[in-house]
Amino acid sequence: MVLYPATTLHRVTPVTRGARVASFFWVQSMIREQSQRAILFDMDLAIQNLRSEVGDQHAALIALTGAYHNLIRQWAEV
Repeated sequence: MVLYPATTLHRVTPVTRGARVASFFWVQSMIREQSQRAILFDMDLAIQNLRSEVGDQHAALIALTGAYHNLIRQWAEV
């Protein structure tokens, strides 16, 4: 599966042998602003890295995870 933003330009090359099988679907983020999604993505990567280094129960990791979820709740449009 390939996922990319709708704003990304792409092209489809001709099939030279065999058959092309395709399926499409659209998804919409709960977070409308791309800049906010980028912040959440970076924050999630940092949380995952910290979790692998210090474990799940470190107080700073728990606080950071709470802030991440609070931002989702604040920015989400449902």
